[in-house]
Amino acid sequence: MHTPAITGTGVFTPSQIITNAELVQAFNAYADLTNAKNAEAIAAGNIEPMAHSSVEFILKASGIEQRYVMDKSGILDPEIMYPQLRQRSDDDPSIMAEMALDAAHKALAQAGRTAADVDLVICAASNLERAYPAVAIEIQQLLGIQGFAFDMNVACSSATFGIQAAADMVRSGSVRAALVVNPEICSGHLEWRDRDC
Repeated sequence: MHTPAITGTGVFTPSQIITNAELVQAFNAYADLTNAKNAEAIAAGNIEPMAHSSVEFILKASGIEQRYVMDKSGILDPEIMYPQLRQRSDDDPSIMAEMALDAAHKALAQAGRTAADVDLVICAASNLERAYPAVAIEIQQLLGIQGFAFDMNVACSSATFGIQAAADMVRSGSVRAALVVNPEICSGHLEWRDRDC
């Protein structure tokens, strides 16, 4: 029996940052647009106007001062308020694979390993950008890893289940080393037009 160990970690951090002040400005502009569109219903007492937000409200409710996102412009546009991710050609890595590659290179370097040392890639994420082919297979190919690869979706526990599955395979001797990646794009799951979300 082999003893599994996490020997390296890597984190991908998006380059774009949204501060609370920027988010408040965009949200309040959206609230003003929504209230203007519903002015008659608000005046008649049929619906409540959307309340403005503030930096203090966000900080008190969440403790968050800023957040890293894949697309700042779409989120901060009061007419859109969600990330607009570029459609990629079949020749380009998928966005999840690109994120995973960045983190994987860091993890392999920290572990003192190369792609040749890895037998298994698990892409464990709560929301995969496609059902087929597996994102893990794309990552495996881009890194030049032999062996096998598969995606795992266990909602918010995907990463922990991925680590457990990899550890079990190392423990049993099925693989010598595994790479588990968790490329989540959380900003696409949020309702930026809801102050309380």
